[in-house]
Amino acid sequence: MNALLGVGLGLGLGVVTGMPLGVINVALVDAATSGRARFAVGLGLGGALADTIHAGLAFAGVGRVVTAEPTVTRGLAIGAALAIVTYAITARRQRQTPAATAAAGDPARPDRRARGLATGFALTLPNPGALAAWVAVAAALWPTATWLDAILVAAGVGSGSAMWFTLLARGVRRIPPDHRALAVIPRLALGLLVAIAVTGVIRAFV
Repeated sequence: MNALLGVGLGLGLGVVTGMPLGVINVALVDAATSGRARFAVGLGLGGALADTIHAGLAFAGVGRVVTAEPTVTRGLAIGAALAIVTYAITARRQRQTPAATAAAGDPARPDRRARGLATGFALTLPNPGALAAWVAVAAALWPTATWLDAILVAAGVGSGSAMWFTLLARGVRRIPPDHRALAVIPRLALGLLVAIAVTGVIRAFV
């Protein structure tokens, strides 16, 4: 029974926690609207993998030990901010290079799914705010979870997150190429990514 409860709980949490505005959602939409479909899906899978680890650590009780150390959280926040800003700059440069978008369908190009997965993982895993959020969820929903329970919940979270991000990437790809929103998304995404990075650092130091 605990196995079904753990996986089911994790699956639901993975979908629900993936929906609010966050770095992966923003980066994924930006990549998908620039024609980098494989990269966008990879971003979601990488974010889901990081969510799996965060959830596992939180439900196992390890997450609260990490988030309780100010020096560690500040270091992670700075690392996460640097990763986000670096991604934002790189994404802008790729949008300004027509050849990058034209070759996005070529599986030999670096914008394939594997690179997207690595990028999504790097954007999400160091984020102490995301880990702290999972710690709060674990404390509220299942404070007595065992290591096995934590593993099962984490597996469900990863599956739910991957499902949501994949659906989001495919949905964004269906936006007509001449839609006016595509002209606004790059500027909006850049602003949101920088805001997320700055907010994360401020929270870690306050």
